[in-house]
Amino acid sequence: MPDAICAHCGTAITHPETTQESAGKTYCCRNCVAAASGTTSQGAGALCAHCESAIVDETTAVHRGSQTFCCANCADAVSAGATQRLA
Repeated sequence: MPDAICAHCGTAITHPETTQESAGKTYCCRNCVAAASGTTSQGAGALCAHCESAIVDETTAVHRGSQTFCCANCADAVSAGATQRLA
């Protein structure tokens, strides 16, 4: 069982290396921090295939087949069948 879930998308955090803390909340990656804070720009590239956050930090992006995810946490959530979002 994961220790935390993302405050933006509700994804279980199974890859703590991408975890970010902001304003006392835990997020699965910087992309969800940006989405939650509204700091993403309209032309911000691809959207996560799981949580639909704009991918503003490509260093955590994961590509599986034709899908792009904001981080390994969201990629694993889709693989596990956990596709519900909090928002």
